[in-house]
Amino acid sequence: MEEKNFSRVARNRQKSNRLLNILIGVVFVLIAITAVGIFTGGDDQAADSGRGAGAEQSEGNGGPDGGNAPADDADGETDETGEKDSDNREKASEEEDPDAENSGEEAQESDQPGKVIRTPSDEGIVEETIVDTSWKPIGTEQSGEHVSVYEKGHVDWKEKVRAMSYATGIPESDMIVWYVKNGGGPQKSIGTVSTGDKGEKYNVHLEWVDGEGWMPVRLDKLKTLEGAY
Repeated sequence: MEEKNFSRVARNRQKSNRLLNILIGVVFVLIAITAVGIFTGGDDQAADSGRGAGAEQSEGNGGPDGGNAPADDADGETDETGEKDSDNREKASEEEDPDAENSGEEAQESDQPGKVIRTPSDEGIVEETIVDTSWKPIGTEQSGEHVSVYEKGHVDWKEKVRAMSYATGIPESDMIVWYVKNGGGPQKSIGTVSTGDKGEKYNVHLEWVDGEGWMPVRLDKLKTLEGAY
């Protein structure tokens, strides 16, 4: 009877030992998993920290616009270099187009009002000679090859009268046309005109501009009409 009890106790003790061994094994496995997780997490955090530090260092070394600043160049030297490059580009553009400045000046001059040049004259009946640089052709209704006509009522005659009124400032309705003659060439004419009261008297020199009409080129202010034509 005692031997049976002893066997039963031995078997129970073996079962307890196996269960204890299993529990111990499970505990070791859990400890191992936990340790692996801890070490793996630590490495990831270290890597993230390294990447963050690298990013901060990169930002710290960046220029004012987010780019990398030159390693051996100070900000002042960079600004000076930029100014020199800009000056060089401006000089190069001026050298490539030397007429650009002149053409700009000519454009400004062309927008300015005309200049009236008055020159006293020593000729007997001419008091002074007047040239206005703003004078332009008066326009024309004529087409084709131009022939100067000295016949009253003809379109060419009427355009001559209009050009002389334009140059003198005397309205056609108040202007007396004393004489119109050839001015020394087939496309040049001279007309003698005055106001109705003869208070203003002129010889008007005209030149024909193809497609644009008669243009005043010179005005002689007269002292008298005698000998003017």
